[in-house]
Amino acid sequence: MKIAILTNAYPYLPGEQFIEDEIGYWAARTDVEVTLLPALAAGTPRPLPAGIAVDLGMARHAKSTRLWFVLRALGCAILWRELGQLRRARKLHASTAVRALLHVSKVLEQAAQLRRHASAHGRIDVAYCYWNETQACAAVLAKKAGAVRKVVSRVHGYDLYEARREHGYMPLKRQFINGFDAIYATSREARRYLRQTYRAPQETLRISPLGVPLAAALARPSPAGCLHVVSVSYCLPVKRLDRIVEAMALLARRHPDIGMRWTHIGGGPLLEQIEALAQRELAGLDNLAWAFAGELSNHAVKAYYRDTAVDLLVNASESEGVPVSIMEAMSAGVPAVAPDVGGIASLVSDRCGALLGARPDAREIADAMARVAFAPERDRLRMQARLAIESGFDAARNYRHFVATVIAIGAAGAREPARPLPATTQPLRQAARR
Repeated sequence: MKIAILTNAYPYLPGEQFIEDEIGYWAARTDVEVTLLPALAAGTPRPLPAGIAVDLGMARHAKSTRLWFVLRALGCAILWRELGQLRRARKLHASTAVRALLHVSKVLEQAAQLRRHASAHGRIDVAYCYWNETQACAAVLAKKAGAVRKVVSRVHGYDLYEARREHGYMPLKRQFINGFDAIYATSREARRYLRQTYRAPQETLRISPLGVPLAAALARPSPAGCLHVVSVSYCLPVKRLDRIVEAMALLARRHPDIGMRWTHIGGGPLLEQIEALAQRELAGLDNLAWAFAGELSNHAVKAYYRDTAVDLLVNASESEGVPVSIMEAMSAGVPAVAPDVGGIASLVSDRCGALLGARPDAREIADAMARVAFAPERDRLRMQARLAIESGFDAARNYRHFVATVIAIGAAGAREPARPLPATTQPLRQAARR
């Protein structure tokens, strides 16, 4: 059975560190041929387990080819249906129209690339799309053209919640939502959102939480009189890192007898801005030190919890899926303080940390951090954090089950005859207009 895993960049950088925990379970299956098809490929790839192939056919982007598909998109029914939906939703602006055009052109190009891959290597039994983005739409078109038999997709946060997009516009989701054989949400809340917002067919929706390897040892707490708070996220407005800066300032002022340290792990476009804010707001606090560690690899983050005393993890985001960053901390016995957004409530509770309201202010965050950090039962909170991961987010159990269900989808109807593929020089003209 041929499995194509469509990623944004993995095994290349940046991002998608959590696929590193999943890919080994694909490599362990000797009954399938697994090929990674990243959309971007720059620099040196990350190491892969034996048996996992990489094809860069979807990562080749000649300017002339991109222009050709933009021109094709202008005459494509997909674009005009999308513009009609935008008009009816009162979201039709110059920027959303341009985004629709670029997304449709990318879908047409990626569908053609998938067809070429199938022509060269044989029909894809399952196209597994790590993101429910343009590659997932392209796989649906390639399925219509006979290059792919089954299409499954994960959905996380940025590729799910409209509020995280400019003008609340999620390109092409409604047009393609019926084309998947299965969509894997990370939580019940995400599945409900798919049904209510995009009218995803109930029979295709499944829940498959991500997972993390269980840490071999729990992180050690800070010594008496000290507190170390960690945050882990990409530096974007949606992460509300300014609230964490304000909360740390409040916490330090309220507890001048405690030596505090805040470490943020993660890069991103707002990193310098948040560093400058921390310098302004925290510089006068003698009992608070802070550091920005920048982007760390998945392995480095795990090693950090192993080698560093950490007392709690704080998240202030206004939109999330079920964050792997929180799972990794809790796996090492680090309690989390986080808002009740996305699927966080399936992970964090007052039994193992503090679950805040959907948009906590700095005072609420500081109050919650104090409750967790200085609670008489803080050792129990640390143990409960670890137990929450063992019971629901253990990578070994979750990924083995997920891989098995995807392979089962590919096995269903595996004997059906292959449809002849259209000539690779005429990419999906008819399929794109259906």
